[in-house]
Amino acid sequence: MERLPSPEQVAAALERFCGFSPERARALATAGLEQIRSPWSIPGLEALAERLLRALKKGERLLLFGDFDTDGVTGSAILFPFLAKHGRHVHRYNPPYREGYGLHVEQVERFAHQGIQVILTVDSGISSHPAVERARQLGLEVLITDHHLLRPDLGPPPTLWVDPPDHLLSGAQLAYLLFLALRERLEGKTGHDPRGLALSALGAQMDWVPVDEPETRAWVAGAQAIINSADCPGEIQVLREMLGERYTASEMRSLSSVLNMGKRSHLVDPGSVVEALLPETPDERRRQIFRFLLQERARAHRAGESLLAQALEDIRREEGEGLLVYEVQVPDETLSEVEGPLTSRLVEATGRPVLVLRPAGPQINFSGRARGNFSFEPFLSDPEILALTTSMGGHRQAIGGSLRPENLRPFLEAVHRWKERHPPSSSPPPERPPGRLERLDPDTACLLGRAIGPFGHRLPPPRFLTTLQVRGGWAFSGPFLVETDRPLEAGEWEVVFTFDEAGCDGQNIVLRIEEAVRKSRY
Repeated sequence: MERLPSPEQVAAALERFCGFSPERARALATAGLEQIRSPWSIPGLEALAERLLRALKKGERLLLFGDFDTDGVTGSAILFPFLAKHGRHVHRYNPPYREGYGLHVEQVERFAHQGIQVILTVDSGISSHPAVERARQLGLEVLITDHHLLRPDLGPPPTLWVDPPDHLLSGAQLAYLLFLALRERLEGKTGHDPRGLALSALGAQMDWVPVDEPETRAWVAGAQAIINSADCPGEIQVLREMLGERYTASEMRSLSSVLNMGKRSHLVDPGSVVEALLPETPDERRRQIFRFLLQERARAHRAGESLLAQALEDIRREEGEGLLVYEVQVPDETLSEVEGPLTSRLVEATGRPVLVLRPAGPQINFSGRARGNFSFEPFLSDPEILALTTSMGGHRQAIGGSLRPENLRPFLEAVHRWKERHPPSSSPPPERPPGRLERLDPDTACLLGRAIGPFGHRLPPPRFLTTLQVRGGWAFSGPFLVETDRPLEAGEWEVVFTFDEAGCDGQNIVLRIEEAVRKSRY
């Protein structure tokens, strides 16, 4: 049993090492599942749920249309078993990456030919106006659940839709809340569902959801507790075992990255990822799917590391502030959305908002990421940029889209003019210096490495500085044994590090070293 720090200890650490105000630190430290909003508080959800209930009661042919990323597949895996239990004709479809993000006219026409009557989207659809209109012409009804920003040039979709206006939730979290609403109406059950809560948090961890908000922090932290308990869903437990990595028990980002391979590799069918997450899928089949996902994740990681090294070399001499634009070539055409992870890594390395463009078959895809006070909202609504893209959407600090190759130069010129019209309102916040720790012990590591988390968007793991003594191949802080992610020769070392969130459980101390300087030899 882990020894959990008190809320007072967590609040003090958040204030000291993460820079939160006392009030904010206290709110985060005391956040619990009661912070999760009621489904009925979300605008439009009750009307959409009532329409779904009518479809289930009448036995209409219902298609659950989920996105191909972690958010979409976990949201689909939450909703599909429940809908299939209560409906006579319920189907699911998570399109391959090659079909593009969102619901498209060609897909709607195919679904109409298959006899589908109602389409429910998960994590997409808020900008799919042509597809919604075509569905109406063909006698289909589209119901939209999404969490991306409304495009000002399009306005709301012409159908029932749900998209929480604060944009703090992922698509999977919204799917979970819709599931709770439907379950309450059909089965009279209230309260949280461990499986749905855990799956939706995995989607949130991968989808740029801020974990420095009490609600999302409580959500992800609650899921971590479930995953580390006897209530861990069997599908997640199988993946944990197959990861085979020490201390991955609560490393939700590692789990999430495996489920994201429908977005990263053209060789992965996102529908098979959903299949692996369904309760009735045999474990043997799950392992077969997860084994392939792990192979593809390793392949994508190797390619990503090579691309990052080249990008850092290419931008090494570039100075300035504001949006950094970088073009990348990916020789392996079986890898799909590599620009997203590369963009995130470049934001971490430079502290600037970044836009990465990559040729992808007949089009050019782009991905944008940012942190701090920068927002992509004016970028998403810029008429000149919109006119040059074939698709674009996203959040305040994470966007994606595509354009035709012949529009690349005009697009880059339009982005340059946009940058001139939107200079940085302020310099990026300076990186916090590492916090000095005189000595490490298991309780301190648990507090600073795990309890003040979960870490993620807008709350990176804090950095620390301490002195280690290395003897006989073992590292120590005073009498306490410390595990490091790299070997150190005998001597006294001053190290800058982050804690391994999963490895600091009140018994172990595990460090990820960023810098190490030997002060003396033994």
